[in-house]
Order: sequence, then structure tokens, then C-alpha cells
Amino acid sequence: MSELKWSDTTGSLDLSTLSFAYAARTLTPTRVINAIYDRIAARGEDHVWTYLVSRETALATAEALEAEGYDGRPLWGIPFSVKDCNDIVGLPTTNALKEGAYIATSSGQALDRIFDAGAILIGKTNMDQFGIGLVGMRTPYGACSSVFDDRFISGGSSSGSGVSVAAGLSSFSIANDAAGSGRVPAGFNNIVGIKPTPGLVSNACVSGGGCVKTIETLAIFSLTVEDGMSVLRLIAGYDPSYPFSRPEADAVPLIPAPAPPRFRFGVPAGKALRFFGDIEAERLFGEAMARLTAMGGEKVEVDFAPFEETQRILYEGPWISERALSLDSVLEKHGEAIHPVTRQILSKSANFTAGDTFAAIHRIAELKRDTRALWGDIAVLLVPTTPTIYTKEEIAANPVQLNSNLGIYTNFVNLMGLCGIAVPNGFRKDGLPLGVTFLAPGFEEARAAGIAAAFHRATGLKLGKFDNPYPEPADASLPDGYREIAVVGAHLSGMPLNHELTQRSGLFRRAARTSGDYRLFALSGAMPPKPGLVRDVSSGAPIDVEVWALPVAGFGDFIDRIPAPLGVGKLSLEDGSLVTGFLCEAVAVKEQPDITAYGGWRRYVESMAV
Repeated sequence: MSELKWSDTTGSLDLSTLSFAYAARTLTPTRVINAIYDRIAARGEDHVWTYLVSRETALATAEALEAEGYDGRPLWGIPFSVKDCNDIVGLPTTNALKEGAYIATSSGQALDRIFDAGAILIGKTNMDQFGIGLVGMRTPYGACSSVFDDRFISGGSSSGSGVSVAAGLSSFSIANDAAGSGRVPAGFNNIVGIKPTPGLVSNACVSGGGCVKTIETLAIFSLTVEDGMSVLRLIAGYDPSYPFSRPEADAVPLIPAPAPPRFRFGVPAGKALRFFGDIEAERLFGEAMARLTAMGGEKVEVDFAPFEETQRILYEGPWISERALSLDSVLEKHGEAIHPVTRQILSKSANFTAGDTFAAIHRIAELKRDTRALWGDIAVLLVPTTPTIYTKEEIAANPVQLNSNLGIYTNFVNLMGLCGIAVPNGFRKDGLPLGVTFLAPGFEEARAAGIAAAFHRATGLKLGKFDNPYPEPADASLPDGYREIAVVGAHLSGMPLNHELTQRSGLFRRAARTSGDYRLFALSGAMPPKPGLVRDVSSGAPIDVEVWALPVAGFGDFIDRIPAPLGVGKLSLEDGSLVTGFLCEAVAVKEQPDITAYGGWRRYVESMAV
């Protein structure tokens, strides 16, 4: 990274910038904290905070860190915010119901890890009451706005969290997501939203008020995908104290896999791709598909009906009753203080029977089954984060229907156990931002993150509200516990056996070529068709390969399944490095077609198709 020239008024709070500057001693946490509180003061009453840590308290934390010296902890000196429905020891939790405020006595595993990593809390953020809504207007604290136009909604329910990141008041924010709360504000504020697989992160910090425990997850707003994934790696993991935490969470790879040079991405087919008359949103999504195609993606139109049916079940079905488990007593005690739209939605919770609940559970299982094969054909599903954006006036006039419109691409994700990463996509002609979301199967965050990050970089957009460029990428060192392998044929990205790598949590590392002393042959009778790579120092040529990384356990299983006459050995690459890779017994390529002149298996296959 080049020499830092950080501005107190507009300087970026992304993790790369701050951590580099702290380590280089060109910036201090106290300067950053003072700058943030000056920004907060300059914004005036923006309705972002339900509780703001005092400047003096935040500075005391920063000064204590400086006194001890920079120690390399991942969040040392990093400012952050937390959505108000999450408990922090000693601070009030209100769920955007002032009358229901209480002082928390615990913080839970995820937030404890953030504090232990050296982060500095700025405050707790505004939200739609009990997390019910995607608009950010159902709150007694006043409605947040998009940082680009005060007339437009910020998105919710994690409204203050999204604005705090976009406006340069925190580096990241811990939010929540049951129906899209961790993604919609990202689209309306030109930031990133990471929505993990339910169960990957412990929800022990989440207040009981309005929590949908069976599907809800903590979420992260950040300026870049890399930042959000860094925080996710820190807070993810099994929590034996929380009943909905999943033991397999400890083994999920969370380092973004570089986007493969070739991949297939799904988009909703036909009339399922809706924008409710917003031609600018439609234009931007068309540009997103074109951008992804230019990155090496192949568009696949998919039947969106199962996803649409699932998203309708969330609020039209019995899941609203789950909120009643914790809210019935609140309704009874504070009924008149509850926002009228929230009260209207909650009033439906008694309309469903146990039979309705089991019927919905069974139907969602069927819909998940019906979509399972799709994930073997595409790397990610690309959807608009929202179909459009609304003004506050429009939402006030039609609060329920327009909120439902905003959720058509978000409401199904947690019910189906998927993960999602929302990133900026561009701006309408009126200066309002919109985003896209990359969806993947549960625990495939690394796959979605790699493509999402590459896409975000390719947009050339600045970060949040300010004119700060995307930070330079860090050196992609091999993750601990991984081993590299070079593939040359049917395991290449987009090829028939690539799933044998991705299903073992494989990470695409880079495209490469062998040194100039290899020959490639098409092996007859192999199904699916495969090549054989043989070293020939007398008459070889460079051959295209891809280098992937597999966890050690998956690496061994992968190698054991390689059929004869193929095997593994050390391949010499064009850059002089050696890497384990596929080779073939020389005797097996006798009288087989020599396809070395094509320079690689992909080009040969493409020539055969033509």
C-alpha cells in the first residue's frame, strides 16, 4: 500500500487502510476516534444511534490501546457499531421500543470475540422495531435516510448499521438478518452486506425481542467484501451455549476464493426478474450481468418459482408466529407504544395452527429439494439486492406492500439455508445507489465472496459515501491447513468434475501454465472426457492449468479417487515454481490424439464443440 494521506473528514475506515496505517504508525486510534465524533457532530440529528458511546469513553479505550502498543490483533483500534437488538454488557437494549429497554448482562460469543480482537465500540444503531421491516422507518428514534438523499429510505431493519458504515462513522457494523436486514441497507448505501449461513455465527447476543431463532443470523456491514469476511472469520464458529449454533461451523472455510476464470451464474428467468417499473434498476442489473460475463461468467436463466414461493411463506406463513413467542408479553405490556405497522403485522401471529407450521416446514423442504440440483450447475445465483428504492413519503403511504416488494429477492434466503453477499452495483441517474447479491449454498461463503469481491472491484465504485478507492488487494497467501494442486482437464472451473474440488471446500488460486516441456493427449473412452498430461523434454509446449487449494483432509480424499492411468506428481510451471498436479502414465497415451497444439484442455473442448 502506498503512503497514507488520511483525511479526518473523509478518510476511509476500511480495515486495510486503518490496519496498515496503525502498523506503520502513521495514524493513531485516538485521531480516528476524534475524527469519527467530529463527523457525527457535523451530521447532526441523522437518527443513526439509539445509544452513542461518549467521545471520552471511546477515546479512553483508544488511548489504552496506544499505551500498550500495536499488537497485530485483527481489529486493533478498529471502530465499529452494533444494531440495537444485540446485547452488550452494561448498555441498554431497546429493540427500537424505548419502553422495553433493559441493561444487558452478557454480550455473547460473537461480540466478545470482537472486543477481544481490539475493536472500539462507537454505539448501538437504530432499527425497524423488533427487526420487523426492510425500510428503516418503523422506529420511535426517527427514520434514517440513504446517505445519498435524505428523501429516500436507508433500508432496514438494520438501518442505522448500514448508514453508520456508509457515512464513515464505523468501519463495520454487526447487524441481523432474518428476511434481508443484513443486505437491503447495503444496496441503498453503496456498501457490502455479508449474510452468513444460519448457524455459522452464534446468535447468543441477540435480544429475545422479535428474534426468529430458527432462521436468523448475525450479519456484517462493511466497506469491502474482504473486510466483512475478515470479521466473519473472527466471529464464526460453534457456540455450545447456543442451541441453534451448528457444530460444523468450526470447519467452514471463510477465506474468499479468487473468482475462477470460468464459471456459471444463475439469474431469475422471465417475468420473475421484476423491478416494479424502475427502468434504471433494470438497466443496472443488465450491466451487472454483462460485467459478470466479462469476468468469465456464463449466464444461466433459472426457474425462480421455488424461491418466490419460499419468500412468500416467510411473512404470509407461520414464521411470524415465532416472533410471538417472545413478543406476546411485550404486546400485552406496551401495546400502545408499538409502531402501528409493526403491531398490524404481529396481529397475524395467532392466525396459524400447528398444522400450518408443519405444512410450511414440509413445503420448504420440498422447495429446497427442488432447487438442490441447481447448485451443481451454477457457482452463484445473482439477484438484485432489491428491485428498486422508495422515498420515505412512498413508504409512509403504502408501508406493507412496498416493504413486501423490497423483499422479493431476500425473504427466501434464510428459509432455504443459503448464504449471501450483497455488493454495490452502480447508481441510478438520480444519484441513488443499488446493489446486487451473490447467493450460494449453506457454508459456501468463500465461493460467493471471491466472485462478489472481484465484481465489486470491477465496478470501479468508491467506498460508501466518500470518494475513497477500493484498497489494494493484500497478498493472497495459502491458508493454513491447505495444499495446492494443479488441474488440467475435467476439474477446471466450469468443467464436469470441478464440483469434486468445490464440494471439498476447494479455493481457486490462479490460472497458470506449465513450463514448455509437456504434451497433452485426449484419452479415448474416458467419461467424462479427460486429457493426459505427460512430460516430454524433447518436444513439449506450455499447457494451461488451474491451481486450486484443498484442505488437507479433502486433499487426501481427492487424490485417492483419481482413476488410473492418471496420478499426481510435481508439475513445473512457467514461472519456475513446482506444484503438485495431474500427470498421466506415458504408456497410456500411445496412439491417443496429441492435442498439445491447442495449449490446453479447455481450448480443445471448445474446438470440438464448434
